[in-house]
Amino acid sequence: MSGTINSKTAEKKSDRNRLFLSLKEKKIPTKYLYDELGSKLFEKICDTEEYYLTRTEKNILDKNSYEIIKTVKIKEFFELGSGSSKKTRVLIKEAFKINKNVRYISLDISRKALNMSFKELRNISKKLEIHLIEGDFLKDIKSVNKSSDTRMYLFLGSTIGNFDNALAVKFLSKLSKIMRKDDFLLLGVDKVKDIDIIKSAYNDKNGITEKFNKNILSVINKKYSLDFNKNNFIHSAVFNEKKKQIEMYLMSKINQKIKFSDKDSVYLNKGDKILTEISRKFTDKGLRSLFKQSLLSINKEFNDEKNFFSLYLLESTK
Repeated sequence: MSGTINSKTAEKKSDRNRLFLSLKEKKIPTKYLYDELGSKLFEKICDTEEYYLTRTEKNILDKNSYEIIKTVKIKEFFELGSGSSKKTRVLIKEAFKINKNVRYISLDISRKALNMSFKELRNISKKLEIHLIEGDFLKDIKSVNKSSDTRMYLFLGSTIGNFDNALAVKFLSKLSKIMRKDDFLLLGVDKVKDIDIIKSAYNDKNGITEKFNKNILSVINKKYSLDFNKNNFIHSAVFNEKKKQIEMYLMSKINQKIKFSDKDSVYLNKGDKILTEISRKFTDKGLRSLFKQSLLSINKEFNDEKNFFSLYLLESTK
């Protein structure tokens, strides 16, 4: 067992250029939400009364972990965007009931999240082999090595909802091509439901989501020596009914200029909104189309009683 983190991340000039182009389009890539503070705040969001996603997904896992592991007979887990791995724990413990040794690999952009993951899992068994990789799974998925053992890829928390359809198909297709014949993907997805329930999940009464959203400005300020002032922005999370997605924004309270370099600046007018995250909500029909486009087929589906959230056990059809 090892808590050593192998890092694939390195600041590049191209990252800075991409951020500038994104800001010109009034967007900030979602990955910048997750520095050390951002990861801590997200864990707090998961515990709020309004944020049903984590609680519901964990309940599905608690009830169905035996069925999932019995189907897969897994020896190795590879989790993409693990967070604290609290939900993963139940699957690993179930896997030890049929295996003497289990391997767990986590790829996450947040070093803090990887450390939380190690602390959460290390006491399960001395025979649990843990490998931690710091990296951007959107970029680094292509460098994932195939396993000689049966592997279950985990992509939980409806993180797939943070991608538009084109990016979701591209990402899942890459994953499908990596998967061996006996491998599986366990995918968590949030479903379309009452709009007020969805909106409340991203506008908690204690303002934790607001702090989480505004923290993205501190992240890019530190990383790229920028001068965004969080007090000049308002947190906004709205539901786009046409696209069936939450859209999280930072709205400018004033006219402002953010110097990006000696030559370039970003200009914002009062009322301009910077998109920081989308969270798509899925229908059964939409998911089946997504899986087909991504070279994946459904082996099993697990739902909660209200059909708020689903877990899909998927196989590659490549």
